[in-house]
Amino acid sequence: MEYKRTEKNKVKRGASKASYDKEVIHNILDASEICNIAFIYKNQAVVQPINFGRSGEYIYLHGSLKNRMTNALIEAGKVSLSVMILDSMKISRSAFHHSVNYRSVVVFGKVKELKTNQEKLQGLKTIINHFVPNRWEYCRKPDQIELKATRVIEIKIESASAKIADGPLNDNKSDKELDYWAGTIPVKTISEYPVPEKDLKKGIKIPQHILDFFKKTKDGK
Repeated sequence: MEYKRTEKNKVKRGASKASYDKEVIHNILDASEICNIAFIYKNQAVVQPINFGRSGEYIYLHGSLKNRMTNALIEAGKVSLSVMILDSMKISRSAFHHSVNYRSVVVFGKVKELKTNQEKLQGLKTIINHFVPNRWEYCRKPDQIELKATRVIEIKIESASAKIADGPLNDNKSDKELDYWAGTIPVKTISEYPVPEKDLKKGIKIPQHILDFFKKTKDGK
């Protein structure tokens, strides 16, 4: 299934790299810990990075009640956000053709503030499990004071597109005779072995879900 192509989400420059496939877009979102949120604050365009979680066609964010970003999103009722994963740097012989391979997504969505404790807990669960799968079941849940102080935003994905670059270098044919090195530098985000807090109670071992996450991500997502 694909997201409908609209004037908003249609990729015009580099259209051959575009994808509107929902599975492709969801996979890129799920491989990203941070998204970049665009909003207007005091007539100034602002872009802010923030962690998030996704469940189906919904993305969840959280912040304090006085957070300028969440206030702006609620007031606007809509949002655009993006993620980008750098896969490699393409080092060409010419300065003009230096480039990168990447996977990126731009989302346009409708904003809703979650009001009930049940809704907020479900949104926070999605965010926490985006950190590490199943983590929600192995940590203390927010209490009433924490829930009251936390604003949870739900974003319904209305349209989205991915742009994926995974091609070779693009040096001019004439440049290939030049005495400059050219090649690709692969880039990965990897996890290192979990480091326990120094003040953990004696006897608490690293739980299996943390070790499973490490094993899955130690060589890069």
